[in-house]
Amino acid sequence: MKKYITLGLLVAGLAFGMNISADAAVNKTMKADVQAIRIPAGSTMKLELIEPLSTRTGSVGDQFSAMLKADKIVNGQIALPAGSIIRGTINKINPSKRLSRSAVVYFNFDHVVTPTGRQIPLSAGLFDYRELTLDGGVYQGGNYGYAIKQNWKKTKKIFNNTIQWGKGTGDNMQYLCVPIGAVGGVFGGGAYYAGMAVADLFKKGNDVNWTQGKEFEIMLTQPLDIPLH
Repeated sequence: MKKYITLGLLVAGLAFGMNISADAAVNKTMKADVQAIRIPAGSTMKLELIEPLSTRTGSVGDQFSAMLKADKIVNGQIALPAGSIIRGTINKINPSKRLSRSAVVYFNFDHVVTPTGRQIPLSAGLFDYRELTLDGGVYQGGNYGYAIKQNWKKTKKIFNNTIQWGKGTGDNMQYLCVPIGAVGGVFGGGAYYAGMAVADLFKKGNDVNWTQGKEFEIMLTQPLDIPLH
């Protein structure tokens, strides 16, 4: 009988100890949660580039930094203050090619530097950026079709300028000069358009050039936990 009582006390003591350990683990987790604030996936942040980037002078592996433009607030609390630094690297570069095909550059946003100096890994991509390929690369100026559209805009500007020149010759002369200007605009603009269409077949496309101070947005693809202390 004494043997069974001892065994029962041993089992009860073991269960009590496990209970205490479980409660301690829960309390520890709750305490850890209180000490960090989570920025959920899908959140966006507006950044300002600190140094210029270019596919002409840059290389794969080059690092860059951008500054957070405004406080990132989560549930009424500042998770990241304005001025926090987001760092990244150039992940890949496709150089510009003939047929006016633009260079393409791929950015990898590595981590955020908090005001306390902590470096926290993050996963993010560019958000709502107009010149973006389907696989996330940044281009500038597009391809031959884009070049043709730009040439057409300049052709129309040439034509409009010749019309305005005719109108500016005065009340009497404009009736003669406007038609002359229109004809000149048609021939001059047409020659420009045809010549540039041929030239753009052999011309290389634009490099991607992001100037210092350029503003852009990124979106988190995974949650980001920021320590409060």
